[in-house]
Amino acid sequence: MNQEIKQAKYGLIMRMIAIRFETVILVKKIENFFVIIITQSFKLIRILNTDQMKQKRVVKVDNERIKKLQIKETSVNLDWLLKQPNINEIQSTLQFISLIDLNIEIDNFDIQGVCHTVYNNQIQLKYISIANDLLIFQESNCVVLSGCVIQKRKFHSNHNQLFLISLQNQSGKLLLLFQHPISQKEWYKVLKLSAIQIDFLKKYRILDNICLNFYYVSHKKKKKKYAAQIINRKNFKLYDQQDVINNYIKILRNNNIQNVFPIISIFDENDILYLITEQFVGSAFEQLLSSQNTVITQSDLAFIIFSVLQNLKSLQDEDLFHGNLNLDNIVIINSSSQVGVYVINPIYKVYKSKSIEYYVHTIPDYLVAPEINDTQAPSVSSDIYQLGILLLLVSFQCASEKLDGSFVQKVLKNKQFLVSSQEIKFQKCQDSDYPHLYSACQLDLIKKMTEKDPTKRIQVQDAMKHAWFINTKDKLKMQKQYFNKHLPSLKTIIEMVEQSEQDIRRKSLQQSGINFTHQMVSIQKYEFSPYRQQQPEFSPLKKTSESLNEIVDEEHQISNLIDQLNNKQYLMLPSQYNHLNQANNQLRFIQSENNLDQFQV
Repeated sequence: MNQEIKQAKYGLIMRMIAIRFETVILVKKIENFFVIIITQSFKLIRILNTDQMKQKRVVKVDNERIKKLQIKETSVNLDWLLKQPNINEIQSTLQFISLIDLNIEIDNFDIQGVCHTVYNNQIQLKYISIANDLLIFQESNCVVLSGCVIQKRKFHSNHNQLFLISLQNQSGKLLLLFQHPISQKEWYKVLKLSAIQIDFLKKYRILDNICLNFYYVSHKKKKKKYAAQIINRKNFKLYDQQDVINNYIKILRNNNIQNVFPIISIFDENDILYLITEQFVGSAFEQLLSSQNTVITQSDLAFIIFSVLQNLKSLQDEDLFHGNLNLDNIVIINSSSQVGVYVINPIYKVYKSKSIEYYVHTIPDYLVAPEINDTQAPSVSSDIYQLGILLLLVSFQCASEKLDGSFVQKVLKNKQFLVSSQEIKFQKCQDSDYPHLYSACQLDLIKKMTEKDPTKRIQVQDAMKHAWFINTKDKLKMQKQYFNKHLPSLKTIIEMVEQSEQDIRRKSLQQSGINFTHQMVSIQKYEFSPYRQQQPEFSPLKKTSESLNEIVDEEHQISNLIDQLNNKQYLMLPSQYNHLNQANNQLRFIQSENNLDQFQV
């Protein structure tokens, strides 16, 4: 019997030593965890800074390469070219535009260098540069690149060869001659961003539909996927449509316009336009609202409306407008784990009194602002009216209703009654009757945006500062603070570990009359769940092994708290994105903590 007691005491002592050792290791692990977090944070900052330095270095290398190539191209002797019988193949016929007539002041250039041209059987060395969609010659003449078709060519003659870039428009053709293939490569890389390419089907393969007239396309050589908006100009019935498409391309290429998809290249083939952009997963706003698998929260809706307002503000800054805001022309996209909004298909052009009819017949009647019927030209103010109507329809859509013509007519006909009835509910601190109507501030924004008098209608800069966006963002902050407040700090966890050690020592001393050998065997056979903190009353271990049960339960509790702390620290890491983050290939707006992080209100 004495031998069994000695063995039991020895087992208890060893257990206490092991527990203390495990506790020390746990504290060390927590300290190491914070060291890792801090180290990774600084490492991430260094990586970001390194990436920025690399980008600057790449630009510097390109500029140095162009300067070296410029020296080589300047020193080239092309007298042999004039003796060739096929010199007509590389003769330029394009008439240049005078920069003086355009009254353009150029501050920044994308690229500068030299090339040769052949004009009237004379070889000329031209100093050229690219800026603002223009190819500029000798600082006085230019060619508008967006109206030119670009191609790469080679010219062979005996042992000599030249590398050409051909630009052709309705006025003629311009051929840029380079002695070195690297010169052709560098200039073509920049020129093709503004000019139009051909032979799309030779370079790309069309895959699946994304949404609307956007498709996945795959580059045949690079085996890389892109997205392309495909526009068939054969369906155009009026010249205005061609004018609108040309302006649309200019808007997409304007870096100052926010929330439009970035153009990589444009192909024009047999009256079909292919506008290439980066690959994305997307859905039109109307499709998103019709999907039963999608949950749109208040922050999600505010994020979408605010993004469209950003687009309108940038259009206004460029003296432009959209003109056709509807649920199909707002696309929610997911690209590289960033979720954002593309505003597509504007119908901007200079509308005069005679061409207002084209505009009125192009868009649905319910989106025509009242001032348009008085022959006023469209503007960002009429865009605000259209966006307000869309927000009205979304806000008063029930889960079982479809966004069809009858629903639109019903909501617009009963607009005043619907708004006033829901205002009364909000005054009584009651929830609204509609899943996408969240607050009285939302109703106030709708009323200000759909004001019939354009002089009283809210301006885009004021709409972006509206209380609905501010309140929505504040609610997100409060949710984050509430979440963070209920997570323990490192000090709290260490105190819990120390308290756990004291409880273990105290309760172990109270168990001197228990058969420790039998107790240890029983506990080893029992499976503890980390989510179960207490054993049932009828458990055979409830009374016989209370102290050791608590030891294991506390270890599980501490483990859970550490997991929560890990999650908290992960959320505290600096994000590389300003958009709300979601998983790849998903557009479900369920988690909405980060939707309004980019709001500037």
